[in-house]
Amino acid sequence: MLKTGLFILLFICNTLFGYCQEGFVIEKGRKQAKIKFQLVSNLIIIPVELNGVELSFLLDTGVNTTVLLNLEEADSLQLRDATKIELRGLGGEEIIEAYKSEHNRMKIGRAICNELTLFLIYDEDVNFSPRLGIPVHGIIGTDFFKDFIVEINYARKFLRIHDPERFRKNLKRYTGVPLQFFQNKPYVRSKTIIEGEEIETVLLIDNGLGDALWLFNENSEIKIPEKSFEDFLGLGLLGDVTGKRSRITSFELGGHKLEQVTAAFPDSASVQGLRSFEERNGSLGGEILRRFNLVFDYSAAKMYLRKNRNFGDDFNYDMSGITLEHSGFVVVETFVKVLEPVSAFDKGEEVITHRPQLKKTFALQPAFTIVSIRKNSPAERAGLEVGDKILSVNAKPVYKYHLEDLNALFSSAEGKRIKIKVKREEEELDFEFFLEKLL
Repeated sequence: MLKTGLFILLFICNTLFGYCQEGFVIEKGRKQAKIKFQLVSNLIIIPVELNGVELSFLLDTGVNTTVLLNLEEADSLQLRDATKIELRGLGGEEIIEAYKSEHNRMKIGRAICNELTLFLIYDEDVNFSPRLGIPVHGIIGTDFFKDFIVEINYARKFLRIHDPERFRKNLKRYTGVPLQFFQNKPYVRSKTIIEGEEIETVLLIDNGLGDALWLFNENSEIKIPEKSFEDFLGLGLLGDVTGKRSRITSFELGGHKLEQVTAAFPDSASVQGLRSFEERNGSLGGEILRRFNLVFDYSAAKMYLRKNRNFGDDFNYDMSGITLEHSGFVVVETFVKVLEPVSAFDKGEEVITHRPQLKKTFALQPAFTIVSIRKNSPAERAGLEVGDKILSVNAKPVYKYHLEDLNALFSSAEGKRIKIKVKREEEELDFEFFLEKLL
């Protein structure tokens, strides 16, 4: 199970309404098209082409506009008709500089929009890629979902987009759930049971959230369970989001019941400004959504869901206290086997043979740094510190891991021994701790 909550897009800017004026269409009159995606920390990352430049975007039902965040790998990208604007952050006070750009061309698989309006946030501090370990240049939501019936197959990691006029998929094995829209974003009613008390909740469907659930308990009948702990929840535009993690008794959606679900309760200051929809009680995220294959029909205000092979997975969470991020690359010396030509003479004639040799090479490999440590966690008690650069984990060089692999390891099993070698300034240090279950 992947450590969730590392990429939380809290830029839900309710005053912005970007849109594709002509809408997305499937090229060549096709009735459907398939798009493969990467699933990283429960988040869907899709390849896009923006004004001829290939990028990676997060597909996020929780945003009503298209946002471009990271241009480091796309210097050749030309944005059209850009004008400078100012956005207010979550607390309503901090100002974020941005650009509104119109008349852009975006291609996603065989879907094309020639008149896309998007918002560029060009700030080196606004970069979510390190927390995911892969490049993510932007986010797209309503602009994409509103024009198609969108099928999401989490189990096989692909989307299928359908022309609504010619949609013919048999949905008899799916459960239909009504959607409610506010500012072009989808909400769903569900049943949440916390310590035996059943509560009807209205949740934003937010597959750009890695956690299972975020629940707002300010001025609400929602109560934080007694057994909980303080933790880092995610990264927002204006800094880290903190709150409490716990488990709820059960969660029910469309007649499907999930037991012992992990839930996060963000601090009120962290989510100030997100409750413009007064009925909203929180967000439904990817850790639950990935347990279903889904069909979104925005035009009919309906979502269809069907259990997939992930449905019975346990709900886990980080038991180390460590939050890592990708922090550039290191040069690693390796040896590869090559066949070197060897000249010899046989009866006066030159004969060329090939002999295996080890050749030294150098390669760039990912580096990972500790950016947060939970208070009184196993990692903190062992002596690890923010800023430590990871060299190896359980005697395996860190560059042989993906960031997801490390997060999965830290969430794997109570009592599991973790040995970590780090570099702190110019010193190499060894630490050891055991994963500790808090819930």
